Amino acid sequence: MPSSNEPQDSIIEVRCYFVRNRNALAVRADFAPAYLDHYLHLMQHEIHMDPDHDGKLKDALAACTLHLASRPWDEVSAWTVHFSELNLNLFVTGNSREENIIGRIFTEDIKDDGKNLFIAQINDFPKEPRKSVIEFEVNNSLFDITEQYYRKSEQRLARFFSRSEEDFVLISAQPQCDEQWLNSLDDETIRSLDDDEELSLLETRKYRYHCGCTPGRILPKLASVSAGEIFGDRDAVNIDCPRCAARFRITRGDFEKINHAD
Repeated sequence: MPSSNEPQDSIIEVRCYFVRNRNALAVRADFAPAYLDHYLHLMQHEIHMDPDHDGKLKDALAACTLHLASRPWDEVSAWTVHFSELNLNLFVTGNSREENIIGRIFTEDIKDDGKNLFIAQINDFPKEPRKSVIEFEVNNSLFDITEQYYRKSEQRLARFFSRSEEDFVLISAQPQCDEQWLNSLDDETIRSLDDDEELSLLETRKYRYHCGCTPGRILPKLASVSAGEIFGDRDAVNIDCPRCAARFRITRGDFEKINHAD
């Protein structure tokens, strides 16, 4: 649950349908509530973001959410997208059981080997984490990149569509899918999918734009770092959450208390 000084999280309702006679899964949601919470989060933590970076992050949040909803409940996804020419890393992660999706942008201290990389890590406890890496062209949208991930890593066809500016649909091929039909779809035809195809509602999942980070959760991860390395000669520093970029002011006393508590 959010703390008293945070706004109440809005709910994203994701509906999953089986497209009869086409053998495809259609997953769709309106992300307006998540985008509103995203901007409230940026305002609360005084995070300033380049509009192009912000657009990429919003698309990644939508793509990852729809992908999660199409996958087993226990699967947790974390995507890192590295844009070499932009000196930019984008990170999104989500969990269907915890009903959350979150992400952030990195623009400093970026490691670059000259390749644009989409890195997906899948956790399906108690199995070992699985990792997949593909290359992409820098001018590809996040939806294009994710479609490439499906083709190259999952080895099946999946496509993203826009019903409106904030309402998106993922249609992924299932066994014996009519791929000719799937390849023929576009944003215009997807808006009449309900009328043109027979859809059976399989399930509805709910997600929220939520990280859950607190100083108490972040500081123990710095247990191997000394107070001197973090604070120098200062009494307090700002620490950013690696998942959502929320900024917390931490005192040397806070650090000592949390990291030396038994």
